Amino acid sequence: MGQATARFVPAMLHGAFTMLVTGVALVGLNQADGQPVDNVKIGVKLALPIVILGLVYVKRDDETVGKRLFGLMGLFTTANIFIAVLWT
Repeated sequence: MGQATARFVPAMLHGAFTMLVTGVALVGLNQADGQPVDNVKIGVKLALPIVILGLVYVKRDDETVGKRLFGLMGLFTTANIFIAVLWT
């Protein structure tokens, strides 16, 4: 990344898709069990993987991506983790 050679690899695309699918499945199972769900939290957690998935999908064929975009994807992923763990 320091030498401007960062790029989105297929594993990032698969990881973003997995993050989206497992999140939707877990919320569905939680609602099916009759437990209450915080819709605002779920909306934010749904928006982040969709943005990540969209940006990685669009930029997956580029030879390199900018430092800011690459760092932003890391920030979004970290924010998604913190929202899942700390938002109660």
